[in-house]
Amino acid sequence: MRGAAAGLHLTAARLGFEVAMPSFSAVRSWLLRLGCHALTCALPSGGWVWLVDHTVQIGACKLLVIVGCLLKEAPLGERPLRQSDLHLVHLSLMEHSTKEAVAVELERAALRTGVPRQIASDQGTDLNGGVKLFQQQHAETAHVHDLAHQAANVLKQCWGKDERWSALVARLAQTGAKLRQTREAHLVGPTIRPKARFMNVGPTLRFAGRVLKLLDTPTPPARTEEHYGWLREYREALTSWTSEHRVAETALRHVRTHGVGQNTALALETAWSQIEWTPGARDVAARLRAAVRTEGAQAKAGEALVGSTEVLESTFGTLKRLEGSYAGDGFTGLTLALGAILGDRSETQVREALESVPKKEAESRVKRLLGITVQMFRRVFVGSAKT
Repeated sequence: MRGAAAGLHLTAARLGFEVAMPSFSAVRSWLLRLGCHALTCALPSGGWVWLVDHTVQIGACKLLVIVGCLLKEAPLGERPLRQSDLHLVHLSLMEHSTKEAVAVELERAALRTGVPRQIASDQGTDLNGGVKLFQQQHAETAHVHDLAHQAANVLKQCWGKDERWSALVARLAQTGAKLRQTREAHLVGPTIRPKARFMNVGPTLRFAGRVLKLLDTPTPPARTEEHYGWLREYREALTSWTSEHRVAETALRHVRTHGVGQNTALALETAWSQIEWTPGARDVAARLRAAVRTEGAQAKAGEALVGSTEVLESTFGTLKRLEGSYAGDGFTGLTLALGAILGDRSETQVREALESVPKKEAESRVKRLLGITVQMFRRVFVGSAKT
């Protein structure tokens, strides 16, 4: 936000505009007011798809986020969902996220959009339980689980107990640690995040494959041979893992773009036609085929349902980048900026939104949403220590 304000000042100075430029606090205020408007404005009723998930920072609370769009306006068949396609429907900070509490928040969200046609979520226990309770009152709502999480679980089941996979990851980490502070730092491989690691194995497999190709050249680079010659021991396993991962990635690409429906399993057979099959790949395909059949059975004839919540995960990432270093200090007022991140507004719509929501209303909404934050407790704690 300081960068945005500085950029506006610089642009005005270069163009010779003698007008007052906003400070970073004004930019922050605009974001909060746009977010507040998104959270309170009237929305069309009926036929929505909701994407639902929790995001967490430090502290005891989870933030339940519900975003969505009209299912008929989802660009399924053309491209994956983008942040600009979605609208902020509901926010709730929850210290105790039980299925009963989640069901209550879903009912509150339904006051804005009407009962949704579909809810998409990961396989979190509290979310699953809450949606099931919601469906008991609203049987017309389908619940589709995010295929990315399902694919990651399939790979975890296949690789989690494979000692070769664990050994490969460990040896890559050890090699990277040795090279990180040396002239060969460019040889350091990608790091697998400890959280949801089976959703992020693609870069590691691609890196290992490229290194093997270098090792297979008539005169492989000496440093590559020195540090990664051991990869040859994993050649056969890497072939199998790469094939299995390609099956999962191909399924994900199809579902991101086309959603899930009654014919998705058949469409995947065509999408998988170019894959080099291994026994492990056939096993992964069988499990994913069963998953999309289960999810697609909830769709009506000719209907496509959203099968991925990855755009919501990317929205959380955008919010954390916006918060910068403060993202490590618990939820802040910028949480409300989720409403500004989502959607696609014209200049006229932005002006109308800012005119309809004064600064005090946005700040009051933040206080009601977050209450006493971790940062506020920290200031009190540090202040008491000074006295």
